[in-house]
Amino acid sequence: MIGMKVRYEISDVTLKISNVTLPKAEDSYVLLTASDEHRNEVVFALTHAQAEHLENELYEANRRWKMTASAQSAAEHVEQPGDAQPIMADYEEPFAH
Repeated sequence: MIGMKVRYEISDVTLKISNVTLPKAEDSYVLLTASDEHRNEVVFALTHAQAEHLENELYEANRRWKMTASAQSAAEHVEQPGDAQPIMADYEEPFAH
């Protein structure tokens, strides 16, 4: 297999794993297809070790993304000092004896 380093910047893609051969096969490979809504496709042939490494990297990226999204959501819901209003602030009904 020819070794090459390439960086692609793509968004809104669907990843699909296909044509997975047995890891112990002589010419073992995994095909990873990235496609968008316009049917543009990029196909990568990976070794099983490369596919496993990519799986781990994607898992970690997804975990970090979820943590960041969760922290941003929590930060939006934090009340600032002075924002809280007393529950009965506008309640001025006179006592009934």
